Amino acid sequence: MRYLLLTSLAVLVALPVFAQQDNAPPVDNDGDVVVVCRITGMIEPGLAVVVERALEEARKLGAKAIIFRVDTPGGRVDSAVEIASAIMEAPCRTIAYIEGMGAISAGALISYSCDDMIMTPGSNIGAATPVIPSAQGMLPTGEKEVSFMRAKMRALAESNGHNPDIAQAMVDKDIELRSYVDESGQIAVYAITNVSGEKPKRTQAPASPWEDILRKVIGGTPAPLETPEEEVSQAPEPGTIVYEDGSEQVLASGKLLTMTPMEAEKYGLIPAIVNDLDEAVAFYGLGEVTYHEIEANWAEMTFKFLTNPTVAGLLLMLGMGGLYFEVKTPGFGVPGLIGVTCLALLFGSHFVLGLTNVIDIVLIISGLILLLVELFILPGFGIAGFAGFACIIIGTYLALVNAPIPQYSWDYERLNEVTYSFAVALVTFFIFVGATWRYLPRTPLYDRLVMAGTQQVEEGYVAQTAEDVESALGLRGTTITMLRPAGSGRFDGKKLRIVSRGEYIGKNVPVEIVEVEGNRYVVERREDAE
Repeated sequence: MRYLLLTSLAVLVALPVFAQQDNAPPVDNDGDVVVVCRITGMIEPGLAVVVERALEEARKLGAKAIIFRVDTPGGRVDSAVEIASAIMEAPCRTIAYIEGMGAISAGALISYSCDDMIMTPGSNIGAATPVIPSAQGMLPTGEKEVSFMRAKMRALAESNGHNPDIAQAMVDKDIELRSYVDESGQIAVYAITNVSGEKPKRTQAPASPWEDILRKVIGGTPAPLETPEEEVSQAPEPGTIVYEDGSEQVLASGKLLTMTPMEAEKYGLIPAIVNDLDEAVAFYGLGEVTYHEIEANWAEMTFKFLTNPTVAGLLLMLGMGGLYFEVKTPGFGVPGLIGVTCLALLFGSHFVLGLTNVIDIVLIISGLILLLVELFILPGFGIAGFAGFACIIIGTYLALVNAPIPQYSWDYERLNEVTYSFAVALVTFFIFVGATWRYLPRTPLYDRLVMAGTQQVEEGYVAQTAEDVESALGLRGTTITMLRPAGSGRFDGKKLRIVSRGEYIGKNVPVEIVEVEGNRYVVERREDAE
């Protein structure tokens, strides 16, 4: 048992270390290394660990650049924001290489956090408005979430030299995009925001930050348009309307922006379209480089699996069930080991993926220590016990929920996942307890946990008779030790193991036996005791 316990603890300690290891082969660091990190599938918390490891590898290797191969339909906004913040702190140049299905939703936000973006044929970028899952499918969120994403996309675009108006149009359908040819012959795109939700009036001049430039290029103030209101309501296809001021409609109000590679290149979002990674490296003039691939290793995939809401609920149930079974049996054995291991895996996996902070783990451990103090040192159940339960509950909540006070829809989505995990844990725990009491006594394991056999008088065992019980009732004596609630007492010169009714009784206190159950003597403090 001792070796099993040590082995389990060693595995729990080693897993976080393995999670930081890179599966990629070592490279000869001659200064011409490009780190390549795949961002594929749904954006989830586990992906942030992979990205952070890629950034650390780039720092160690002195890489020329980090290329993120983006091929994702989107995912969790909070995870995408965390990844974007990490990329913004990269030690070298960052490039979003958009391939496959492209950079959709949260993938667009991650791409905008890179210094450069480049696309392959057949990919797309955009449709970054936040949505929430429902029985009717994905539904748009409220203005609060849209405002957050709009500001975040604009801030990333401004920081990395991308067009912020195009970024906003990927989030907010109330933005109309127009374009014009600037003095250098390049197509410039600007936005017209209609926060009221009504369709823009084409009888008015465009209110945009590019108006001064338009005056210089075209000359004078753009003339008001005379397009009939009926034609406005038809929402023509982008690019088919040319205004009298020379501007062209790129995106009509009421639609989200998603760009193909040719559109992205035309409107200046990307500099070129490439067919493979080597072309992208050559386009950016990185020279002859060695690729250092970063992918999720087995430990990161394991932790990602352990944080699944259903798996987390089962781990929580096994943890509670193991500790519950341990309390019901003497000593410390397999059930306690299973319970501690499952809880360690649950909270450890959340900690490695950045979902749990150190303070959360400290609160849980402090709560357990306070409960042990209450059970074995302090009498009764008082402040220490209450504080212990409070620390465990608060620590568990903070460990499983990213935002203690939900603000956005993705915070509530995470809260729903935690609620689901607790529901799975409670339902399976009650099933476990019921099955344990119903079926365990019929198994051979039960005989090893409890003394199922009978003790015969012929074998030397002697039970108390009714006369012995009657003579013991009412005996008065004095406690030899403190009762918390069990201890020892002396009665008529005999030392007996006694127990109180849960109350604390000090040493050398007069007591009286008020109940006898086999060899169990229940005592109460005598009324004449001080």
